[in-house]
Amino acid sequence: MRHPNRFTQRGITILEILIALGVLVVILSFATPSLSNATAKAELKAAVENMEYSIHIARSAARQMNTDVIMHFDNDRKSRNHSIWYTIPARQSADNGEVMLQPYQFSESIRLVTNETKVRFDFRGAVETPVQLVLVAQQDADVTQRLLIQ
Repeated sequence: MRHPNRFTQRGITILEILIALGVLVVILSFATPSLSNATAKAELKAAVENMEYSIHIARSAARQMNTDVIMHFDNDRKSRNHSIWYTIPARQSADNGEVMLQPYQFSESIRLVTNETKVRFDFRGAVETPVQLVLVAQQDADVTQRLLIQ
């Protein structure tokens, strides 16, 4: 029968803890890029849904008010935030101003890319010339979504 040695260790040594932490760091270093990519995709998906909703609102407003609605794009590359807003050209009013509808501002992580500055929805909600928009995630330029307004 063996007698327990008073120097026999029970538990985990510091060396074992350091090795386990090193392995954990290596595993997490591979997981981090996929997490940031997932975040970029989620933010882009939210921006696309908001953009589709905004297009729907512009069409509906044009039909309901029986007038043109103009969707404006602010895609200044120097600006950190890109936005869209809507105006209704003034009818025969005294001030000849425009009525502004609710604007939408993209988060700083989303960039709007388009050559157009505006889209006009006629009183039926139709667009005369289709416009292509590209939404790009700032974190990962490979994460993009194209929208065609037609």
